[in-house]
Amino acid sequence: MKGLIFCVFVIMMLTPARGEEEEQLEQLVESVVLEQEEEYLECFRCDLGFWDACYTTETNCSRGELCYTGRGRAADALDVKTLGCVKAEECDVETTVELFSNNTIFAMTKHCCDTPFCNSAQTLSGYTIGHLAVAFLTAWHLIEALT
Repeated sequence: MKGLIFCVFVIMMLTPARGEEEEQLEQLVESVVLEQEEEYLECFRCDLGFWDACYTTETNCSRGELCYTGRGRAADALDVKTLGCVKAEECDVETTVELFSNNTIFAMTKHCCDTPFCNSAQTLSGYTIGHLAVAFLTAWHLIEALT
């Protein structure tokens, strides 16, 4: 008889009360709903721009990423800019970047923000992009000729 009473007692202790069960279910539903409501951040993307000019497209960041505007300087003469998504730990950290296979390196710092399209940039026409490409190639050849 003592064994039966002990088993009943153990079962009662291990079985959650009805209120606790409902509370656990409610917490589970809330966490699933919050996860589904979490939207991916939308940002502008520009792989490489010069000065404040960047040809931008729209992109969706991965979970946990922020929008960023990266600013740097190549060869102490050319201001470069990138836009996009980045992990939070890469924000406000200066990194060096290899631009071409000829080891042209520039320092870049990514400044982050956390609202949709907060890394806005000017949009460029094809005409402006052409001028920028010519200016960049001219500067690149001049740098190569001096070294």
